[in-house]
Amino acid sequence: MSISLFLFVLSVLLVFLGWRLNLSRFRLPSYLRGPPPESWLLGNQGQVVKFEAGVANRKWREQYGYVYRFHGCFGIEYLMLNDANAIQHVLRGQTTSWGLDDSLRQFLRLVTGEGIVYADGADHARQRRLLSPAFNPVFIKSLAPTFASCASRLVKEWNRRLDAEGIDGNWDVNAYHWLELLTMESIGATLFGLRFGALEGEEHELMKAYSGLMADTFSQPTTVGILLQNIILHIPPWIIHHAENLPLSAMRQLRAAKTTCHQFAHDLIAQKRKEIKADPTKKDRDLLTILVKAGEKNEKEAIEPMSDELIYNQLTTLFFAGYETATNTVSFALCELAQRPAIQERLYAEVSSVLGTAADDELAEGFDANNLDNMPYLEAVMNETLRMHPAANHTMRAATIDNSIPLSKPIDAEDGQHVHWIPVHAGQRVILNFDGFNRSEIVWGTDANVFRPERWLENVMSKVAPEDQCGGPYVNLANFGGGPKACIAWRFAIIEMEIFIAMIIRQFEVRISNPDYEMWRECAFINTIPMQKGRLDRGSQVPLRIQRRMAK
Repeated sequence: MSISLFLFVLSVLLVFLGWRLNLSRFRLPSYLRGPPPESWLLGNQGQVVKFEAGVANRKWREQYGYVYRFHGCFGIEYLMLNDANAIQHVLRGQTTSWGLDDSLRQFLRLVTGEGIVYADGADHARQRRLLSPAFNPVFIKSLAPTFASCASRLVKEWNRRLDAEGIDGNWDVNAYHWLELLTMESIGATLFGLRFGALEGEEHELMKAYSGLMADTFSQPTTVGILLQNIILHIPPWIIHHAENLPLSAMRQLRAAKTTCHQFAHDLIAQKRKEIKADPTKKDRDLLTILVKAGEKNEKEAIEPMSDELIYNQLTTLFFAGYETATNTVSFALCELAQRPAIQERLYAEVSSVLGTAADDELAEGFDANNLDNMPYLEAVMNETLRMHPAANHTMRAATIDNSIPLSKPIDAEDGQHVHWIPVHAGQRVILNFDGFNRSEIVWGTDANVFRPERWLENVMSKVAPEDQCGGPYVNLANFGGGPKACIAWRFAIIEMEIFIAMIIRQFEVRISNPDYEMWRECAFINTIPMQKGRLDRGSQVPLRIQRRMAK
């Protein structure tokens, strides 16, 4: 018997034992309907992976309601939440009545280290307090010229490729790879204060370690892969704590990526300390400088020091959380614009009216973040991309105490009663379906599945009823979570991605290069990745035909 098969059999036995002892505690109320499971072993999980991200949930949501019973592997029942009030309740109750399941927390530790995503309770509050100076709005806005400079380098390289490889003024390219490079450069500059040179062809060690990590590790899982991913959620946390030592390719890749980031951060922290010691007035131009300064006690010792280990963990977390998510979101935005010429032209008209045409200047330096305030249609395109293609498709939380979940719309029970609250026991796992909320017809109207940026320019969007709000920190979208554990870097992400889109559309007209292309939104663990339907073997795909805009 191979090691992998032995571990699989052992894990199944452990899960079965836990199921026999605990499953009866988490039976959901009988009035909750849901899709029948394919089997006890797979539940509904095998059905989910047959569809692109979000499709199975939306199908069941229409059939069984916005809150329904979902069967995971091994007979475990989950509560699937698409309902705004229910999602808001769970997000706001984080660190008190709702939290990360212990097993899931240990899995996150394998991926990101013990940073702010892993932390919970008082430890999370402490880490958030230490990180807050790096994410205040004034500092984030000051990074706009850096984002623009990175995007200008992408524009320069695309222009060079157009001249060298283009045919009749057109260049066909899988833009996803280039957007990975752009995001890598952006993180290098704003997080570390470094220029990696990825856009110019240099292959940095971090790029090699993290490129395609989630897609390679979690997309298109086999039946065994589905079971292994679910076993992680049901075996004792102390076993998961040591899982990174297992001789599995996914664990080796995760371990190698985290080790690479830690070693890189260790050397860079030492260098930053020398720079700060040589010049105590050194201006904060990147997040690492702020974190290193936070590692030193101030004169009154009012701020507790941030240890090197904690800095390593935060850097790993921020890099992991910001790399593929930004790449995927900008990729989806360009795919949508490439297929909708009218929307793209309206966006170009606005961008060029504020920033000037590409012929005016490169905008490599001096980009003013306040320019974004004068581009409402750019913001609308950004918001609609986030709504239609959330980078995190869903997340899971567990009740830490017995409580009741309020609903926006009542459930009609078979006895004729209207159920407004769903009681759950401590330990019950719930799935917050961000894609399901973002495409809720109750909240967004009958065209919820249509990419229509204009909805964000209509006054009705500012008058969403309280019961239809998810509690997120940004424009009633669930993408960045909410409550005390809302994504601390949401402003960073929005400004970064808006500038990328503006700079690309300002310079280039983009179209889909493959006439047979049909977008496929692949779900890899919780990430949503752009691929091509029928050609998932090609990996992440954004097949664009680039054409230089002509001066008018």
